Amino acid sequence: MIPTLKKIEEGSNDIFQVLNENRDYFYPYWHYHPQYEIMLIEKSSGTRYVGDNISPFKEGDITFMGSNIPHLFRNHPEYFEATSRKRAKATVLYFSNEFVNSDLFKRREMVAINELLQLAGRGLLIRGTSRPEVARRLNKVVKGNGAERLIDFMSLLHFIASKAEYEVLSSLGFTHVLDKSDLSRLNRIFDYLLKNFRENITLDEVAGVAHMSPAAFCRYFRERTNKTLITFLNEIRIGHACKLLIENKNMNISEICFECGFNNLTNFNIQFKKLKNTNPLAFRENYNIPAG
Repeated sequence: MIPTLKKIEEGSNDIFQVLNENRDYFYPYWHYHPQYEIMLIEKSSGTRYVGDNISPFKEGDITFMGSNIPHLFRNHPEYFEATSRKRAKATVLYFSNEFVNSDLFKRREMVAINELLQLAGRGLLIRGTSRPEVARRLNKVVKGNGAERLIDFMSLLHFIASKAEYEVLSSLGFTHVLDKSDLSRLNRIFDYLLKNFRENITLDEVAGVAHMSPAAFCRYFRERTNKTLITFLNEIRIGHACKLLIENKNMNISEICFECGFNNLTNFNIQFKKLKNTNPLAFRENYNIPAG
């Protein structure tokens, strides 16, 4: 059975745990854990799933996850090839849910930080010019110890709450109270879709993966993800299209359309415009790849 509750080892009195990821690819399953998590992507790219949000991730991204919010950082397909030399590197700071629920955070002086922690329950992406400073402060916490680490951590939370720009990822409508059987089933569904999104996937096929009737599957999937199956598939496909538009300059728009699983160019353009507020050609022309 695929594990869904990701165990984060911690001592009985520890507030923080640090994980330095350096592997072929990130943990490839939809999962959750009771600890809060701040993650800095040092080297890697792919698609991020947080609650009902689907968006690309890249080097330099910083995310802030609350307790038990389901999430997945799925690397691009080439990371899983046997001959791949790509690496997935990240610094992850976990801190305990018990600490966040302590009386300290109920004090009047903690109102802004407490609001930030509540929003983190939907997943946050740090944005804007403050991101390098958040990364610097995060690394200081990671490398610290004792009381100074705790002081630096509170300073980090205060900075994010008062100065940093961030985007709330998952919608209010997403219900993230999922049991282990739900997550096991969703992992089977997600794994199937992520491996086969280039193909002509039918509702009957995916319902079969979930061992449900098509009608029951539609209700189940909408309740658990806040999306229809076709919306979810389109977001995966458009995300892959963006990657190809950026990295494969020799592929024309029509080739990318079919490579991503769309069966006609008109629908591809409509769905791309709907999700990205521009057309594929303009996206390619306007995308600025950072130097270095």
